[in-house]
Amino acid sequence: MFKLINFIGFQASWWLLILYQNQYWWVVAALLIAHIVLVGESLTEFAVVLVAAIAGVITDSLLALSGVYIFSGSGQFLPIPFWLILLWFAFASTLRHSLAYLSTHYWLAAGLGAVGGTLSYVAGMKLQAVTFGLAFYPTVFLLAAIWACLMPVIFLLSQRVEAVAQRVNGSDTFQTTKEKL
Repeated sequence: MFKLINFIGFQASWWLLILYQNQYWWVVAALLIAHIVLVGESLTEFAVVLVAAIAGVITDSLLALSGVYIFSGSGQFLPIPFWLILLWFAFASTLRHSLAYLSTHYWLAAGLGAVGGTLSYVAGMKLQAVTFGLAFYPTVFLLAAIWACLMPVIFLLSQRVEAVAQRVNGSDTFQTTKEKL
């Protein structure tokens, strides 16, 4: 049941942030805080979400700096807007829950990343949340390649964070994603 709630929470966050961008950031932040508090292993969950979100923010920042993405707005301290950073945190909150199955199936994660990640940005472009700086098809192919690599990497990072948390905690109270399945 929690996996379904996690999936619905991410979808709600995606739509709020894409359609309204910074207007309802506080709703998504509240959902993320509730997620961290309510999920077991809160410190491990927070660490996984943080590391995965940072990987995504770095990736999108590099794409924005290279002109692949163009975001409206001025006065940003990062190359990507705050709402997109928050979206990465929301996405990262699915890794150990609604997307946990992919953590041990890297080829499937790569394939779904290539399709799902790319379609997410195409939908964002169609809804005018982002502009592509390159022509449409080269951008789509570039995003598919990046997401095909990024998804397995994010799952590997997640597993490394979980392993470190187990060693730091020194007990068996932490379950890895693989053990949960």
